[in-house]
Formats: sequence, C-alpha cells, structure tokens
Amino acid sequence: MRPETMKIFDDMRDQNILFLEHARRNNKKIVGMYCAYSPQELVLAAGALPVSLCGTRNEPIAEAEKVLPRNLCPLIKSSFGFAITDTCPYFRFSDFVIAETTCDGKKKMYELLCQYKPMHVMHLPQGTDRAGALQWWIDELFLLKEVLERNLGVSHN
Repeated sequence: MRPETMKIFDDMRDQNILFLEHARRNNKKIVGMYCAYSPQELVLAAGALPVSLCGTRNEPIAEAEKVLPRNLCPLIKSSFGFAITDTCPYFRFSDFVIAETTCDGKKKMYELLCQYKPMHVMHLPQGTDRAGALQWWIDELFLLKEVLERNLGVSHN
C-alpha cells in the first residue's frame, strides 16, 4: 500500500507536466538529461529547461528487454522503455537530450535512443590521470556549449 504522503509527489509531477506544456506553447526549449553529470547550468544559460529522464518504474522494462540485453540494470531498461513506449512525458517534451558515458549499458542505450531524439553524448573522463581528466572534462563542456547553441538556436560568447 502506498503511503498517503506520496500524493504530494504525484501532484508535483502533474504540476511539472503542466509547466512543461505551458513552456512548450511559449516556444521554450526543453532538454532531457539522464545524469547529474550533465551540466544544468549550460542548459539554463542556453535559455532552455532541464528535465530529468531517469526511469523510475518497472512497467516499461518488458518493452525495453525486447531490444536491450536482459542483464542490463533496471534503471537503464526502465529509462529506455519509457522512451520507446512514449510513456514518459519528460522525454516526449524534450527537444534535445544530453547523455553521458557513466556506464557501458547507458552507452548502448544512447546508441539506440538517438533514433528517437536529437542527442549529445558527453564522454566522461576515465582512469586516474587527474590533470588529463580535468582538461578532458573542460573540453567536453565547451563542446556541449557549441552543440546546445547549434541545436537550440542560441549563441553566447
């Protein structure tokens, strides 16, 4: 049985969807993001709204398993299932998606999801080379800035 206090969160979700519908009618761009590594600040600077796309329920997993390997984690299968079944309003409203290479399963999911939405995959630095990793990340941020400008039709200096 679901606690009554969870109704607060259900109501918030409904309000968020209404907010996104209003934003869309006012030509505001919406950018979906799968991870906290995706920099919301660049999305906001581009005049767009960032929304989280992570899967939260088990229902879409069965559809995802028709395409993805069954041994992938439930988060990836849920996220992918929501997207391919068009049951996630946040994915539906997204004009553009930022993805990141936090795991091999997500990399596979992004290879397939790019058929559904324009997407940019941020390549996170791997390994223990701190100096190289920092420069890698800075380069990825500048690349994302350029991609957002091009895909959202904005320009910043």
